[in-house]
Amino acid sequence: MNSWQILGIEPTSDEALIRRAYARQLKTCRPDSDPQGYQRLREAFEWAKSSASAPQSDEADAYPDSDPNVEMATVQRAEVDAAGAKGYPTITRMPDAEPCQQAAADFLLSLAPIYTPEEMQALAAGLVKEGNGNLAALESLHQRVSREGNLMQQQQFHRDLAAALEEQPGLTEWLVEKISDALQWELNQYSSGYLVPEALQEALYAQIHATERERAWHEVKNEALHGDLSTRLALSLLCGERAAAPFWIRLVPGLIGKMTQQVNTLYATFPELIERLNPAMLAFISAPRCVVSWQGLFLLAFWSAVFPLAISGLPPGLPIGPIAFAIVIYYLYLSDLILMGLQHRPSLMGIFILLDCLISVTLLAVLFSGVLVLAVSHSAAKGEGFSGMTPLFIALIEWLILWSVWSKQVPGLRRPGKAVARLFSSPWRLLQTLDFSAASYCLFAVYAIFCCLLLDALLNMAARFYG
Repeated sequence: MNSWQILGIEPTSDEALIRRAYARQLKTCRPDSDPQGYQRLREAFEWAKSSASAPQSDEADAYPDSDPNVEMATVQRAEVDAAGAKGYPTITRMPDAEPCQQAAADFLLSLAPIYTPEEMQALAAGLVKEGNGNLAALESLHQRVSREGNLMQQQQFHRDLAAALEEQPGLTEWLVEKISDALQWELNQYSSGYLVPEALQEALYAQIHATERERAWHEVKNEALHGDLSTRLALSLLCGERAAAPFWIRLVPGLIGKMTQQVNTLYATFPELIERLNPAMLAFISAPRCVVSWQGLFLLAFWSAVFPLAISGLPPGLPIGPIAFAIVIYYLYLSDLILMGLQHRPSLMGIFILLDCLISVTLLAVLFSGVLVLAVSHSAAKGEGFSGMTPLFIALIEWLILWSVWSKQVPGLRRPGKAVARLFSSPWRLLQTLDFSAASYCLFAVYAIFCCLLLDALLNMAARFYG
């Protein structure tokens, strides 16, 4: 097929007729949908114009009704329409340009890409897969576009590359920053939308976020297979397909806490991944449960060891020692258990909370008063010169202790009970505050001796009062 057949006209020297034929054929050979057909049409148009043998003056005399400027405008409109279908920028030519200027304008109006879509997709895939190893191919294509393409083609290269990258799974922020530096995209600048529009930038960062999300999920699955025992057990339950939580979860110390920690970590980084976890396990750990914990086992062992030593000096037959131990057990374990049992009985729960508040306030008053009496009596017995300042000093210490155990995260009536529970759990809190370091165990030994002596003194004072 020769150039005249491509244009759909008979051989002619009428340049106006050639332009009209080119404009007519351009409607079906758009550069966005048929770049190869457009290239053939453009070459046929250039050849037909150069082969027109009639001088410009003869052509104007032979066709007095034809205005070259009008015919040129027709071609311009057809090319602009073809460019607008894909959103390419367009350049308007001056109809009375000189031959050299006209050739330059024709070159600037060429919208056919220097590369194929397959080539761009392969480049983007290679960049994501190989990283630095494929930056040379990117630089080579960029130089070719810069050397052979016009301004519009160069701008379109950046848009096509960004569009191809945002479709690639595995895109990383590091790679986008490398490409941005190499091509001067300036994505972190205020005017970064010149080469890469903001919509494409958002798509790039969305793909980066998707890559990081999948990487985080892969790490979760890897930890479920190769982590420590508690992590493997927690993640196997969270990522499994059990329809309900097994009962033995409550008997494994720290397991529910480990599961909660894993869920909170995912929620803080990639909340979308929570949907992939087992909903039955999520519902189980989100509800209050009575479970075995390391804290509960430790405190039970601690007070079980301290009380026999503290009550060894009491007169036999007095129930003061067992009553004090029962109070400790109630505040550490039974109080929360009773509240969970009364969840569906609000009237009984209200009565229980009120009684618990009154008993807790009385116990705090008795406890702090007893410590103050012991400190004053002990100081007066020694005949110290500053014994008058002892009550004030002890009261200040007791106020600091009460301030440290007072919780504002629970309703007002529950605060006294929580304060007592925190006092009884202070041995564990001491170790936890010092992150279970070697120094924490030394301080814990001293604190255990102090608790034993103080409990012994308080119980003996209660025994004298009881007698």
